[in-house]
Amino acid sequence: MAMMIIIFGILLLTLSVTGYMVYQLRQQPRAHVSRKDTIRLVGSGILAFISDTLGMGSFAVNIALAKILGTFSDEELPAMNNGAQLIPGAIESLFFMQFVEVDLTTLVVLVLGTCVGGLLGGGIVARMGKQTVRLAMMICFTFIICLLASNQLGLLPVGGTAIALYSWKLVIGFFGVMLCGALTSVGIGLFAMVQAVLFVLGVSPLVAFPIMMTAGAMQQPLTTFMFLRHARNMPIKRILWVSFGGCIGVALTLPVFQYLTVSWLHGLLVLILCFNLIAISRTYLQNRLQLPTAAEA
Repeated sequence: MAMMIIIFGILLLTLSVTGYMVYQLRQQPRAHVSRKDTIRLVGSGILAFISDTLGMGSFAVNIALAKILGTFSDEELPAMNNGAQLIPGAIESLFFMQFVEVDLTTLVVLVLGTCVGGLLGGGIVARMGKQTVRLAMMICFTFIICLLASNQLGLLPVGGTAIALYSWKLVIGFFGVMLCGALTSVGIGLFAMVQAVLFVLGVSPLVAFPIMMTAGAMQQPLTTFMFLRHARNMPIKRILWVSFGGCIGVALTLPVFQYLTVSWLHGLLVLILCFNLIAISRTYLQNRLQLPTAAEA
C-alpha cells in the first residue's frame, strides 16, 4: 500500500509540474529552436540519461554538452538540469523500485529529506545572480570531484550489505540527503552525493539505486517548480527537448542495465566534472576581471 502511494506521488508530481511547465511555455513569447539546435538538445539528452540510468547522473554530462554546444547559458544550467530530469527520472525510479528490493521506511525517510532540501534550495538559487550561481557550482564541483576521486583511490567506503537504516543512522541519512537535495538546485548531480552518504552509512551499492532514483524523481519536480515560480525567462522549450532525448536514453539503457559493469564510468565522470569546473571557473574569472574595467569606464 505504501509503495503504491510513493508511485502515485511520483506520477502526480511529475505530471503536475510537467503540465505547469507547458502552461508557462504557452505564457512565454514564442521561442524559436532551429532544427540543428533541436538535434543537439535531443542528442544531449540521450547521452546524459544513458549516464544517468547507469547511476553516474545526468547533470555533469548535461553541463559539459551545454558548454561544448552552446545550448544553454551558465545561469540557465541549474533550471535545465532539474527540469530535464522530470519525466526520464520518473521512468528510472519506477523501474528500479521493481528491480531492487529496498526497505520502505528507509526509502520514505530519505526521499522526504531530498524533497525538503530541493524545496529550500530551489527557492534560494532561483534568486541568485549569474556570478553567484557560477561560484556555487565551482565549489560543489570541487566537492564532488574530491568525493569521486577518494572513492576511486579507496579512501572512502564503497558500501556495505545493509538494505535498511535504523535509529541514528536513519537520522544522519535524512539530514545528509537533505543537503544533497539542496545542492542539486545549483545544478550539481544528486547521485554521486547520495551514493557517498549511503556508502558511508554501510548501505549496499545495489540498494542505493532505487533510493537515489526515487529521491530524484520526487525532489526534482519540487525544485523545478520553485524555478518556474521564481526564475525569469526559463528556457522551457529547450529543456523539454533535452527531456525528450532523456526518455530515449533511458529506454535504450534499461534493457541492458543488469548486464553492464559501470565502475570505469566513475573515472570518466571525474574527467567530465573537471572539464565543467575549468569551463565555469574561466567564465567566472573573465566576468570578475571585466567588472573593474566596466566601473572605470
